[in-house]
Amino acid sequence: MQSVGLIRTLEQCLNRMQTVGLIRTLEQCLNRMQTMGLIHTQEQCLNRMQTVGLIHTLEQCLNRMQTMGLIHTLEQCLNRMQTLGLTHTLEQCLNRIQTMGLIHTLEQCLNRMQTMGLIHTLEQCLNRMHTVGLIHTLEQCLNRMQTVGLIYTLEQCLNRMHTVGLIHTLEQCLNRMQTVGLIHTLEQCLNRMQTSTH
Repeated sequence: MQSVGLIRTLEQCLNRMQTVGLIRTLEQCLNRMQTMGLIHTQEQCLNRMQTVGLIHTLEQCLNRMQTMGLIHTLEQCLNRMQTLGLTHTLEQCLNRIQTMGLIHTLEQCLNRMQTMGLIHTLEQCLNRMHTVGLIHTLEQCLNRMQTVGLIYTLEQCLNRMHTVGLIHTLEQCLNRMQTVGLIHTLEQCLNRMQTSTH
């Protein structure tokens, strides 16, 4: 068929196969394309799926990747996105997820990460954010959480940290705040807590 110029690429061939009913879904088509070496990565496949309108949001894409057994957790998904060069940091990844309408606030993002089994406590979440270079101090972390509307005062933040099991007493909380360089004296701490409640 190719020799007589009827079709010039495997792409055209597969499109024709679809048209005449040999394959009935783009899913089957993409699988065959992969098998025959037209595309080499699932990344290329997903990009094409998006282009032709099979999926419209990253949400759908991630769901489909999970359905097909490519990934089992959001953790694996984020790692794969990084590996393939889609994102370079968790920061970029979260931003992309937000951009595509998957989540609207960091609050939703953290909740989703927890739901998918990526993290079990806010402590783990903050540690991971810190590890990938999103934040460098708890101070920056708290500021960011405030910026995206997760909390409105340091008071609320401390309460939340306490609620999720990060700290168990105000004593532990103050110690941690001191450790990460947020405050240097209990005096400063009390002043800051007072300020944040007004």
